[in-house]
Amino acid sequence: MKEIILKNYGLHVIGEIKLSSHVFKLKCEEGYYVAKITSQKSLQNMYDSIETLNLSCFVHIIPNDHHEYLTSYQQQYLYLMPFIESGSQHLKEMKIQFYFETLAYLHGHSFYDMKVNQQYFHTLENDVLKVIQERMAYYEQMITNYENELYRSPSQWLLVMNYYRIYDALCLARQYLSQYMNCVQNCRSIRICITYKNFDYQHISLKSKCLISLDYLEMDLPIYDIFDMYQKIPDILFDLDCLSQSYLKKFELREEEKLLLCCLMNIVPIIQLEHDEIDNIIKLSRLLYYLDSIHDFITQL
Repeated sequence: MKEIILKNYGLHVIGEIKLSSHVFKLKCEEGYYVAKITSQKSLQNMYDSIETLNLSCFVHIIPNDHHEYLTSYQQQYLYLMPFIESGSQHLKEMKIQFYFETLAYLHGHSFYDMKVNQQYFHTLENDVLKVIQERMAYYEQMITNYENELYRSPSQWLLVMNYYRIYDALCLARQYLSQYMNCVQNCRSIRICITYKNFDYQHISLKSKCLISLDYLEMDLPIYDIFDMYQKIPDILFDLDCLSQSYLKKFELREEEKLLLCCLMNIVPIIQLEHDEIDNIIKLSRLLYYLDSIHDFITQL
């Protein structure tokens, strides 16, 4: 990697630390940098769009000597950026708020209407129905397993007693999907924007006020950023107020987007119960609070 960096960026690497399978922190004579390996050539076009729109919410990618953002590296691509500290893990609430505010800014400054036909909506409907059915089957199997247990743990009891709420939420997701399909039956376009789809506390720098990962950027429906976040991060299942205050009041959703978001938010996230009973109780408590909060959240749309 040293030779690649020197040849393409003119930087003299003294040492490197492997942060993950595809991320390297580089100590250079000129300062500290981060090199990321990616297979996504489309990142070049996405970052061109970011530069064209003058979006200030992302870390700066350093162009190579050929004025390109991606450099060929071991049958993949490498991109280079300055090293930025992500900050303390004890600032989760502040990072979540900043993230929602950043999404509102990103979506609001990058959206446009794209023409589609009705087949697009039917494909979307089938994809969402598939996810709903998978979640239904996942929790049904859990309940079947626990009902056959002679002695259930407290977390197993908690899930069995509240399974009806999970079932009701998934049924409600189907209803909202049906309403969405009725709403878009005469639509010939959708609103798309740059989406992030890669929330992680480590990707947020409050000090530099930017997101420091660019790997999953793509043009898509804005609400998918919200769905993706709540499906992947159990820590924030309880925090819908922040979404309302920091995102929804700054980026106005259209009626069909609201219906689809209501559908997606009712798709119950997967909770995996492990051997730590206290942790299981915490996970389920957050999930149940999330289910309680969905109704209030929907009334705010």
